[in-house]
Amino acid sequence: MAKKIKSAVGDVFAIPLPSGGYGVGRLIHISDRWRLAQFFALRLDAPELPALLLEFGDAMPVHNIVTLRIEEGAWPVLKRGVLDALPDLDSLIFYRGLPAQRTYLKLNGEIVPACPSQACSSSMPQFAEYVAERLDESLANGVHLDASDG
Repeated sequence: MAKKIKSAVGDVFAIPLPSGGYGVGRLIHISDRWRLAQFFALRLDAPELPALLLEFGDAMPVHNIVTLRIEEGAWPVLKRGVLDALPDLDSLIFYRGLPAQRTYLKLNGEIVPACPSQACSSSMPQFAEYVAERLDESLANGVHLDASDG
């Protein structure tokens, strides 16, 4: 049985994408209920960390994710301890419930009137397949950097 990898805030990891290549994410917050990840507007040919990672914008909103793929090594950790320029956790808003009865909340549980933009994601942890598909769609018209360029 393979050894389980302990994930931590600042871990940068590669996400195999359905259409090929890899997306890049970073764990930005871990608590009992939350495993928040930021996703960069960057597609790689190989799971290698580019030097200028933090210069790429976000490809999609921060998501609460199931970290099993990181822990089992299917989403390889490219670098640990990347804590520069972390998103402001207090500014993040998540939704809960179906669209007709949706409520919006902050990480601390405070209910807010609405999501100010399309930059909200579900408060429920999202599975690897969903995250990979969403990231792949977001990157379809985005930046592609060969690992050799970075």
